[in-house]
Amino acid sequence: MTYFTCFFLDKEKDIIVNLYKDLDKMFYVLKTPNHGTGNLIRNIAKTCKLSLSKDENDMLVIKDEIPCFIDGNNKESYVFKLRDTEVAIISPDGTVDVKATIPAIAKTLMSQTKNFDLPVGKTIFKTYIRRELKFRADLHTHMNGNLSGDVLIALGVSHQIRYPLYYVKKLNLQLTDIQWSRLNEQREKVARQFVSSGLQGKYLDRRIDDNTFINFADLILNNMDNAEDNIVKIRGSLAVIKDGQAVFTNLEKVYLYRYVFCKGKESEEKINLSKVEMIPDEDVKKALQQMIRDKENPVYCHNTIFQDKLLWIARSYKKQGTYYAEISDTTLVKKYESLEMLRQVHEVMPHIYQETGVMIRFLAAMRRIPLTIIKDAVTPENYLEQNLAVLKATALDPYVAGCDFVGEEINDIIELKPAFKELVKIAAADPSFVIRVHAGENDSQKDNIAHSIECVRDSLAPGQPMPKMRLGHGLYTYSLNSKKGKEALKQLKDNNVVLEFQITSNVRLNNLNSLDNHPLKQYLKQGISCVQGTDGAALYGTDAIEEELSLERMLGLSDEELQLMKNAESKIIEEGQKSYSDKKAAFAKLLGDRGF
Repeated sequence: MTYFTCFFLDKEKDIIVNLYKDLDKMFYVLKTPNHGTGNLIRNIAKTCKLSLSKDENDMLVIKDEIPCFIDGNNKESYVFKLRDTEVAIISPDGTVDVKATIPAIAKTLMSQTKNFDLPVGKTIFKTYIRRELKFRADLHTHMNGNLSGDVLIALGVSHQIRYPLYYVKKLNLQLTDIQWSRLNEQREKVARQFVSSGLQGKYLDRRIDDNTFINFADLILNNMDNAEDNIVKIRGSLAVIKDGQAVFTNLEKVYLYRYVFCKGKESEEKINLSKVEMIPDEDVKKALQQMIRDKENPVYCHNTIFQDKLLWIARSYKKQGTYYAEISDTTLVKKYESLEMLRQVHEVMPHIYQETGVMIRFLAAMRRIPLTIIKDAVTPENYLEQNLAVLKATALDPYVAGCDFVGEEINDIIELKPAFKELVKIAAADPSFVIRVHAGENDSQKDNIAHSIECVRDSLAPGQPMPKMRLGHGLYTYSLNSKKGKEALKQLKDNNVVLEFQITSNVRLNNLNSLDNHPLKQYLKQGISCVQGTDGAALYGTDAIEEELSLERMLGLSDEELQLMKNAESKIIEEGQKSYSDKKAAFAKLLGDRGF
């Protein structure tokens, strides 16, 4: 048999179908090399009633023949099915048309248990949605969680970012002898800077390795023998763990890996990018080739990493049929960084909108508790007060739709009630201003949905109407049949609060263990406005289309229920677009002849 081509059954490229030909026959070998427990492939075999075997590396695989069919035009094609679901059509010329995939939520559930028992209809999804029911917005997402690992890797090569030695070692990346020699030489110089630092042992080693860099383009392009394996390892570091039960700390660690790319700094010594054609991963190569073409476009040729990030987020949304997004970002509450961010947004966003038709706006994110995972980070005691002071200024910008309280939900939101008094003052001056709170994400703080509404309502000035308010996740409160649950339901309805649901991140972060208990259908039945978000889709191996399919298939939403969500979303899109137009005119008047 000779190797023919391959395709993937999931967005994270964890489920690989390698195709082989022997004369006029075609065979497949399905592998899950990035999942070490064996749960995933065992559950795929069990669900699809297929036999397991082992390959030459003693890894579990699924092997079988793919039948060939001839249509009415005498055209041959090979049809790959799992159970009765047509998954892919393979043409003799090597073209693969994937018709169905295994969504991230099903893959996660299969990875985490040996006793996966969902039916095949909730495991393998046909990738299409009725046009009139297709969601068109991403109303709950995060700036540095949007882009896929492939695009981030391409971005790192294109901008030739500095990649820390610490992550080279942590991911066990393979370098050439020349690359190791240069890195070790640089490390010796860096080490001299920390002789009197007082650090010792692993803490000193970490500090030195964090400040020793290799040009990421050099790491990939001048190391082709190891490029394929290195790309797989780097891609894996940019998503939440798959085999185990992930927690919020795992998410924070993934963000650190992503910051290397999303907040990257360019290397001083650049290399020639002529070896791009040799990159073994087709998706990384295609994205990088487009980035190189963008550098010849006068509109994008001077893009910063941040501006390219916005461009590729918009392109990704366009591909998914999403044309309005509100992205949460903590940069907008930082005094100096916020001004530079908005300057770059104003510079590039009109061109991005002209190309993609996607409107991106932002929610200024404030942490409910200080970030602790970044070593040596010093957070002032009055950080929220400082955040609010900056927000009063950035809230005037047309690209700022509102604010957001983010972070692990380990405290009662009532503790932050003084901050809400300032937020409702901003909302009084700008009725379109959205106050969003991450609430009800886990079952440890069941009062947070009701308390979030209470914090806003009790902070209103006499006669002030309730601002626009959304609650992210909304999974957990007291039983809706209990006294507290009924009161929370009444407050949601009376105050027109919108609930946002992100099913895949809930499962991936171990906040939802049973889909039977998901409250979305109950809320829709009670007339509560509900919408979908992705929570930073790339972190969880999903996207807006897959999220909607997951809601439909996993929770059994009817067309009528999907339409209710579509109606709620359409209203927010319309209000958001009007808000942008109104604020743009007011902002231009405020600036006068000064420019941004």
